[in-house]
Amino acid sequence: MPDQSHASDGPVGAGFPDVQVPVGGAAIDPLGPSLWSTTGPATLRGVTVTYDLKGVSGVRITPVAQGGGDCATPSPARVVCTDPRGLSFEGETVEAYLPVEVSASRSARPGDTGEVTITVTADGLTPITGVSEVRVLGRRDDLPVTGPAAGWSGALLLAAGVMCLLGTRRRRRIVPAT
Repeated sequence: MPDQSHASDGPVGAGFPDVQVPVGGAAIDPLGPSLWSTTGPATLRGVTVTYDLKGVSGVRITPVAQGGGDCATPSPARVVCTDPRGLSFEGETVEAYLPVEVSASRSARPGDTGEVTITVTADGLTPITGVSEVRVLGRRDDLPVTGPAAGWSGALLLAAGVMCLLGTRRRRRIVPAT
């Protein structure tokens, strides 16, 4: 699966990352475009990021509370976020800008894929559109590094390591100097 698609037709470039989501859970990272200035320091005003999900059942997108913008959800497959503050670039990349959370219900099928079309608009900017692939994985608790099972297996591995360390450590006897 490719990392992300890119677009840079003008003063702003954008990357659109792909995302994997477990059945009955949410993707580890929120989904949002990465943006950068291709011409140096710049400020965008009137920024809107629109997300349109299609092609996969049992998956939905919702605004992220800490996303920093004002978001509306006209449907479970569409989110529109605006940023009243504006966006300033000082040579760095702004990652996951105005993000959404991607989640899959328990009825989603592992292996299914869909796509989220992401469109970034701003005052005086030609709209930038890209596509992020959404891939549904097995249930989170079936995965070896996530979910409740990982908590118990991690705790057991830690306890075994401590026991091993204590069992092989030499005990020193301190003898007072005479």
